[in-house]
Amino acid sequence: MATDRTSYHKQYYRKQAMDGLRNTIKNLKKEKQIFMQSPEGIAYKKRLLKEYREKNKERSKAYHKEYYRLYGQI
Repeated sequence: MATDRTSYHKQYYRKQAMDGLRNTIKNLKKEKQIFMQSPEGIAYKKRLLKEYREKNKERSKAYHKEYYRLYGQI
């Protein structure tokens, strides 16, 4: 009988821990959304896009050339 009670307690605390983690994730998503809609978040997003474009410029050019070669003459 004692093992059933400890098993129940383990399940209860495991559920509480998982609920806490879910709430933490939910709150972090809300905070991120609020940040991304703020002026600082918009500037951050633009900076990331600019860095991504610069980093992948050559790969993007090669892709566009290949795409035009395959489909641009239809």
